[in-house]
Amino acid sequence: MTRPGQAVSLDRHRLEQHVRAEHSELPNRTMATLDELLATISHACRCQDVRAFSVSLFDDSKQLTRSNRARFLRKAATAFKIAFVPRFEEDIRLKLASKYATICDALSRQSGGQAGTDLSKALAAQLSRFNDALMEQVDFTSLSLFACSFGRHPASSDCRDGVIRIAEVCRDKSEPLQDLTGQHLSLLISGLSKWPDQPAVREAALRIATEISCRTRSDDRLSALTPRHLSMLVNGVGKWLGEERFHTAVVIIADELVRRSDRLSDFTQEQLANLISVFSKRPENSSCRKAAIAISNELLRRSDQLPDFSQQRLAKLVNGFSRWPGELAPRQATAKIAGELVRRGLSVDHHELASLVNGFSKWTAEVACLAASVAIADQVIRHARGAERLSYFRYQELGVLVNGFSKWRQDPSCRQATIEIAGEVLARCDRADGVSCITEQALANLVNGFSKWPQQLSLRDATAALAREVVYRARRAGQLCDFTQQGLAILLNGFSKWPTEVPLREAKTAIANEVLSRACRSNRLSHFTRRALAILANGFSKWRQEEISRHVTVAIAQEILRRAFQVCDFSEQELAQLMRAFSHWPKEVTSREVAVVISQEVLRRLTGTARFTEQEFAYLANGLAKWPEVAICRRAAAAIRNWTAQGDRRRTPCHAAF
Repeated sequence: MTRPGQAVSLDRHRLEQHVRAEHSELPNRTMATLDELLATISHACRCQDVRAFSVSLFDDSKQLTRSNRARFLRKAATAFKIAFVPRFEEDIRLKLASKYATICDALSRQSGGQAGTDLSKALAAQLSRFNDALMEQVDFTSLSLFACSFGRHPASSDCRDGVIRIAEVCRDKSEPLQDLTGQHLSLLISGLSKWPDQPAVREAALRIATEISCRTRSDDRLSALTPRHLSMLVNGVGKWLGEERFHTAVVIIADELVRRSDRLSDFTQEQLANLISVFSKRPENSSCRKAAIAISNELLRRSDQLPDFSQQRLAKLVNGFSRWPGELAPRQATAKIAGELVRRGLSVDHHELASLVNGFSKWTAEVACLAASVAIADQVIRHARGAERLSYFRYQELGVLVNGFSKWRQDPSCRQATIEIAGEVLARCDRADGVSCITEQALANLVNGFSKWPQQLSLRDATAALAREVVYRARRAGQLCDFTQQGLAILLNGFSKWPTEVPLREAKTAIANEVLSRACRSNRLSHFTRRALAILANGFSKWRQEEISRHVTVAIAQEILRRAFQVCDFSEQELAQLMRAFSHWPKEVTSREVAVVISQEVLRRLTGTARFTEQEFAYLANGLAKWPEVAICRRAAAAIRNWTAQGDRRRTPCHAAF
């Protein structure tokens, strides 16, 4: 058995072995300096003097070269773990928490290697078991450093438990958060964000978001943040956006970035990419939009540095900018990135391929975006014809690719890449798991993309396979409640391109039953967007001979009538789609009433600057003709004829000039 006094001597023996091993590994030219440093930390460990260890670690080691300092840090981490972790609790009572926190933060970084990781895990394991009285001895600045250190190892259960214990303290006693600097607030949220699904962590993050929201423009604690810590702060908060306080915090950070718009050159590539990634989750917010424009302009200023950006960061930037397709700066920045990717040649992984196509597809008129998307399509084709085909692409990625390629349906490469993806979907259907693992969003994306080439038989067959999966899910669960209202509309619109195919007709019936079920539940169809209602009505009209299509169209018409006072918010395309759909059931009272509402709105818009296309005017005129006995429908139809005639007269001189 080991006698009580032997434990310390054994630890000292291990430390001496550690020092001797270090001597044998280091070059002779730095031996003297390292001898002194290793002797210093060895002495600090023997004396159990954490202050002396800290001085050696942070001050004395600065004289080492970068490579030797990294080696020294790994050895220091092992020595600290052996000597000080066993007395962690005792030193916390001696008010030495800050020493442990700063040392853990330094040694848990990448330069600390596996030894630094092991040290973090050991300290986290102990801290997770601290009772409330002991946790009160750890100041919040130290907690932020511990959280950040533990967060560097998200796969560790010990580090997770340590962060949860820190989160519980922040949740139950949040007042000290007010005294934290912006830097330490960013370190704290950064560590917590590695485990966003933990209830205590989320509640603590809410407290931090509230504190950020309280730091107004006059508070210099956010303006004093370095670019690194500002990026960490927004990246951490961005892990939870289902709560208004998180949204508010992101907006405040966006405002801070806008105030720094002339100093964005201080931000690294990674920081800019992280910022745009979070701001893009709130595209409707004006502060986030302004911040995105500022970042876009900064990227344009750095366009000559784009070759230095990693393709992963370029993909993140493109995906972020795509949330503002109507803004000039994001479009120009994306076009620059597209040109750079084509220039250097694509060598990104499948996830980034999908992300890039999704972003580029928001600007179909940009030549550079088309060129980059065609290059990606060619790469997909090469993958599909290789040994592994497209087997390593997830359904979500295939869906995003198809949805993006469909924006350039005239391009042969985009069409062929989509055909190859359809072949992959059909091949997977022959396997045991089939398409059962596909998400609702991926399923909708694939159907939407395939439907843009209705003449392609392989795309029809792949869509039929996906339709059978929709029918299976409806029968298994009795409903399609996992699909969003937008997802249902997209599926129906895709299936309607092949209305005579049996699987697609059966899927249509499943969707109709789901819509009717939702209409009978709370708030009827009030949660459906205007666009979704228009797409559904137009889709069901492709099966107008079926009774269930009539029933669901009546339900949609009733919802439109309940929103009659909001009809001015419908786009010209949506009004035309609705008129076209309801005109297939002219004898239905609700269809006629909707036609009256749309007629009134059309007349109102024709007195101003109408933005209807020729196709939309045609849909409206043809639809209104189904109710010749209704006066306002006749008036609207006549106004459309006059408007289009005037348009023809205005265009006549131009045509003659040619």
